[in-house]
Amino acid sequence: MRVRGGWQMRWLAVGLLLVVAGCGDDDDGGAKPTATITVTRTATAAPTATPTPVACDLPPPFCGGEFPLNLAMTTDYGPAWADVSLSASDFLPCFGPYALCYYANCTVSSDGKVSNCPCYEWFGPNFVLKTSILNADSYQATLAQCTADPASCEQPNGAPVCGDLNRDNFYPNATRVSTFGFYRAQIEPIGVTNCSQDPGPYAGCMTAPCAGPTMSNPDGTVSIQCDCPIFDGPYQIGKSGESCDDAPLAWSAAYNPNTTPPPNPCDMVPGGCIPDAPPDQCGCPLYTSTTVLPPNSGIDCSKVCQEYNGCLKQNSQIQLGYTCDATLCTSNDNSLVFDACLGLQNCDLSEIFKAEEAASCSCCGSQLCDCDANGTTESKIFELDAAQRAIGETPQCDVNGTLCGVAP
Repeated sequence: MRVRGGWQMRWLAVGLLLVVAGCGDDDDGGAKPTATITVTRTATAAPTATPTPVACDLPPPFCGGEFPLNLAMTTDYGPAWADVSLSASDFLPCFGPYALCYYANCTVSSDGKVSNCPCYEWFGPNFVLKTSILNADSYQATLAQCTADPASCEQPNGAPVCGDLNRDNFYPNATRVSTFGFYRAQIEPIGVTNCSQDPGPYAGCMTAPCAGPTMSNPDGTVSIQCDCPIFDGPYQIGKSGESCDDAPLAWSAAYNPNTTPPPNPCDMVPGGCIPDAPPDQCGCPLYTSTTVLPPNSGIDCSKVCQEYNGCLKQNSQIQLGYTCDATLCTSNDNSLVFDACLGLQNCDLSEIFKAEEAASCSCCGSQLCDCDANGTTESKIFELDAAQRAIGETPQCDVNGTLCGVAP
């Protein structure tokens, strides 16, 4: 039986209040994994997207090509690219690479229809605003499944849109897609500048495409450029103290007619933390000697270990669940995290997610269930731990004595 109160339940309390301004799916530029998604979903026929009065007047890649732009009026306030948030249940949890455009200040095209936004690339927990899914086929499939079987969409990567993003099926040529996550939330605080009384153009970045080479920044972050449609209407900026009139630039922004200024975003998460995220991203604590699965949690540890052992990095015997756990919750280095984690998003992690949720810990499923990595993976973990130490980070091995690897 599924453990209730999972990631979506935690995240939705945040999402209801947050102004989910810019989001994106990040671009890894790495090799594609051989593992395939096996998340169980309710068999629901995905309806075909239907025409609406909204005109398809955006430039490529949105209109004029093979991309099926969602032209539905997804809310009374506008189409998908208006990025309108009405309900907590509209936020769907995903796990994998993503682009974060929440803080972006964007350069508007000469025709005023799209904007080029500098966004962060990252990997880990992220979520999609259901009413802002720009791919019509993905939107219809997600709407159908999440209506027929809401519980399936409460699981990380349970909604069809997550699989489309993780398998690069959302756009024909994007390397990432914009979504939302808590990456940078403690460094660049989430806030609100309310421009609802002064409507104007803003960049609607949720599920916008991102491409081109990534760029390493002096602060250690990695940026990718995303193309966000422009919408003209009431909006809120996801930072406090900004000017609504930012012409000729445009903020990555969104609109929540019920928004209230948020406190520290982590304070809005029931239980105070999200599994599989570092502390500065509202993550749950790492494993300790007292961390256990609660009685009657219903977790199948044999399945947890199968999920760890069966997800391999492409063309290798490296088991990604272990290497990602050794890095994701303790490192802010883009290259290390992507080396350790990329490909994991395409594997079935459902029992791992449930175990970490039940025990309220991050990057801890293998420790909870005493799973054993193979020799190749142990050597890779040793390498990743050493790389973290070399840049002044503290790997999980040095915190709790787990995921230390073995010297090759």
